[in-house]
Amino acid sequence: MAMGVFDHELKVSASVDELNRLVEWVDEILEEESCTIKAHSQIAIVLEEIFINIARYAYTGGEGDVLIRLGFEGPRMILQFEDSGKAFNPLEYLALNTKAGIEQRRIGGMGIYIVRKMMDEVSYARVDDKNIFTIHKTIRAV
Repeated sequence: MAMGVFDHELKVSASVDELNRLVEWVDEILEEESCTIKAHSQIAIVLEEIFINIARYAYTGGEGDVLIRLGFEGPRMILQFEDSGKAFNPLEYLALNTKAGIEQRRIGGMGIYIVRKMMDEVSYARVDDKNIFTIHKTIRAV
């Protein structure tokens, strides 16, 4: 993905306390881009899921930052999260068996399941000791 697609960047501490700041930043941009209510709601859920996981698990026992990039290609939003935490590819997490009873399901995995269901495309890369997680979502009619 060419870096030129990202018109907006925000760097925050990988702390749950920064979630509101991040959500407000993304909300403002999506409103300027005439994002549909449905897409906006789905992005809000996914944004929280991804950011909270980075805040809680990327920098175990330490502090770090998350760089969030946001851009658009036509009607599609591209949102990217970059952190220098421990390597973790959520896409390698075994698919959640949603057909199993609650007692048979393993703990974890629901978040990435939701992300995959709500977004058009998700990808992960480990580059220069950084996790780069990217989501794509069509935010308005073509």
